[in-house]
Amino acid sequence: MSTSRLAPADRARYARQLRLSGFGESAQAALLDSHVLVIGAGGLGAPILSYLAAVGIGTITVVDPDIVELSNLHRQVIHTEAAVGSRKIDSARQRMNGINSSIEVRTIAQLLTVDNALDLFDGVDIVVDGSDNFATRYLANDACEIRRVPLVWGTILGFDGQVAVFDVEHGATLRDLYPEVPAPGSVPDCSVAGVLGPLCGSIGSAMAMEAIKVLTGIGTPLYNSVAIHSSLDAGWETVPVQPIPGRTPVTDLEMHRSDYTQHTFDLLGTDDGTEGAAGTNTGESPLGPAAVTWSELDETSVLVDIREDDEVASGMVPGAIHIPMDELLADPGRLPVGSDPMQQSGIALYCRSGVRSAKTAAQLRSQGTAVTSVNGGYLAFLSQPTPQQR
Repeated sequence: MSTSRLAPADRARYARQLRLSGFGESAQAALLDSHVLVIGAGGLGAPILSYLAAVGIGTITVVDPDIVELSNLHRQVIHTEAAVGSRKIDSARQRMNGINSSIEVRTIAQLLTVDNALDLFDGVDIVVDGSDNFATRYLANDACEIRRVPLVWGTILGFDGQVAVFDVEHGATLRDLYPEVPAPGSVPDCSVAGVLGPLCGSIGSAMAMEAIKVLTGIGTPLYNSVAIHSSLDAGWETVPVQPIPGRTPVTDLEMHRSDYTQHTFDLLGTDDGTEGAAGTNTGESPLGPAAVTWSELDETSVLVDIREDDEVASGMVPGAIHIPMDELLADPGRLPVGSDPMQQSGIALYCRSGVRSAKTAAQLRSQGTAVTSVNGGYLAFLSQPTPQQR
């Protein structure tokens, strides 16, 4: 877009940005010509999407299958009480269009997966990752490396947050910062550790600014470095990150598929040693499969939702029963099955994303209880083109 293409309405809307020294109409034109894909419309996604819409990104694609819950609202400020129970992408689009009706907002109610990541990233100028789990973060990083697309990355835990820009064309990627993918459940998410809304605002806003810097060429993006923020002392520290010499480039997502799963938990093992990890059987187990997908579920399976009360308030899989994880682990006898595992219909546990259900299934299976975990959890259920009715 040339500067002459800025319409009078654009000059009026973005007047304060245009007056910035070093920004001007050329930078604004670059933003209006840009296509940004944002993963997640939650705690980080809320400020990212709000500011990218307001600043005038021409096309914004939002990827998120999740539903707005009441417990989201203290930090996911793009949503309102009226949106509880609706799709986050629909709520976010309404808010973004309310901020700036001149931009195009595209929405995709799916999880980011090995099967769709490369297609979704094709043709975008930058990806901003506001996801909340390591599986998605590494998948986004690797897909960006293959597509040669810059990635703005951010994460929060407790009172602290981190921000970086990963771009193989400029050097380091997430695999240079964290070469080993943390084991699922080894780092608590906000549903376990908690989070304050203003920290999401600080990190998400910083991520939006990094995207703007990359797209317009102003300033110095956080290439080859990670900015670490401590909200309790208001401090920022920038730490250098260098590419690992000799690191094998990521050229095929299939080769790293195991890094993108959230359901690999070590089991204590059966007496015959046939099981090593949930979803990975080295032999036939008398307890059945440790993990299944929604499409693999038997029609007679008993679905058990192990999420907390506030999570299920916004919706459950039809036909499922609700037993919170802690209550189930304290009293496995609450499962609606007989005492003989060989005579039981399948029992399938699910949570939000598959992490808690896999961990719970692993513990119960180690005690001889025949249960399985549904990979991807409720988010994967919502990601289906037509969610299964039971």
